[in-house]
Amino acid sequence: MKNASKVIPGSTSSGKVLSALAFLLPALLVYALFVLLPIGQSLVNSFRYWESPLLPPRFCGWENYRQLLRDRVFWLALRNNVFLLVGSLLVQLPLAAGIAMLLNYQRRGRTFLRTAFFTPMVMPTAAIAVLWQYLYEPRNGICTYLMRLVIPDFSYAWLASPETSMVWIFVTICWQYIGFHTVLFMAGLATIPETLYEAARLDGASEIRLNWHVILPNLKPTFAVSATLSIIGSLKYFDLVYLMGGGLPETSREVLATYIYRLAFEESQGRFGYGSAVAVFLFLLALLVVIPLQARRVAAAG
Repeated sequence: MKNASKVIPGSTSSGKVLSALAFLLPALLVYALFVLLPIGQSLVNSFRYWESPLLPPRFCGWENYRQLLRDRVFWLALRNNVFLLVGSLLVQLPLAAGIAMLLNYQRRGRTFLRTAFFTPMVMPTAAIAVLWQYLYEPRNGICTYLMRLVIPDFSYAWLASPETSMVWIFVTICWQYIGFHTVLFMAGLATIPETLYEAARLDGASEIRLNWHVILPNLKPTFAVSATLSIIGSLKYFDLVYLMGGGLPETSREVLATYIYRLAFEESQGRFGYGSAVAVFLFLLALLVVIPLQARRVAAAG
């Protein structure tokens, strides 16, 4: 009779842990190299000041962070980011949910409509910026042309007005991303069991009550995911704003990401440390906003 092989207690679980770490190690290395290391370097640089690119930086303590409190452009950029964030939550997400619910009832042509709404998401941002700059062109743009059908002598600089330029950029952002959130909500609607609809209709629920008491409560997880993505995207938004005129000196279209880029790469010497301080502030702001939202979602799911 052959001797049964001895199994060392815990050896199987230890092997699984080592195997998992072996598979995770390349991804962890990439994450540490391209995410954690730059974050740490930005934190270190935020306490430095460069007098010249040819000289080593000197430690300046909290001076870069104290400068944030009296920087008018920083507060303007932060206000614009908050505007994009609030607008995304109050306008973009409800519109996307409404469109998804309408498409959920529309059986014929639903695939085409879903593709049409999602198409702006896959378009290059540079092409979207050029397209909407043409639409907003003050003299011959389509928006100006449509307004002149009602007001013949209408003239308005859509993207040059300090009071409303970010509003029109926000309209462009909604056009670009509303299809993405619509697809998310349609995926959430697909997870709702058909028996819930049938039970509600048997109880005599109208379509309004069906949407309010059955569909929307079951879309809470999707709302949480879309809200998280909207918050993160609104805080770090850069490309479209920059291409449509953000990041220019003394502009009303500045956001934190364009301001960081201008400080670090476009302005004169001595501003790289201050740009790092703004980047650290943006990173902490994103954590303060997203972590409570995620914690609440996890608690609700558990």
